[in-house]
Amino acid sequence: MSDAHRPQAEYPNTVYESGHHAAGTGGERPGQGMAIAALVTGVLSLLLFWLWFVGIPLAIAAIVLGVIAVRRARRGRAAGKGMAITGLVLGALTVVGTALLIAVGVSVLDSDSGRDFQACVDKAQTESARQECADDFGRDLSD
Repeated sequence: MSDAHRPQAEYPNTVYESGHHAAGTGGERPGQGMAIAALVTGVLSLLLFWLWFVGIPLAIAAIVLGVIAVRRARRGRAAGKGMAITGLVLGALTVVGTALLIAVGVSVLDSDSGRDFQACVDKAQTESARQECADDFGRDLSD
């Protein structure tokens, strides 16, 4: 059987004389996997940013995958530039949010109230005494 008479299914990535792609290809560029991975890791990093030991590695992965996917999309070798940029931005937001959370936590614990709280917890012998320290610390912060 000659190529002209073969069914289109045998050539799934072929553009035929009519100018149409074979069924199932849709004319899309391949290679969205990196962009999808950047988006997924970016979303997960943002959702888990308060667990810095999980959020930061996910954010770094999202940033690296996003940069790679954007470069591929610019060269025309892959699709998904929007997803890649979104994952990259979410990863960056996670890094900034986690840094702010850590900075605020360190400044609060390094304050006079924080030192008083730590001293109170160190002296406490029972769980109820530790809870009272936490309640006092909460009142100090709200004042």
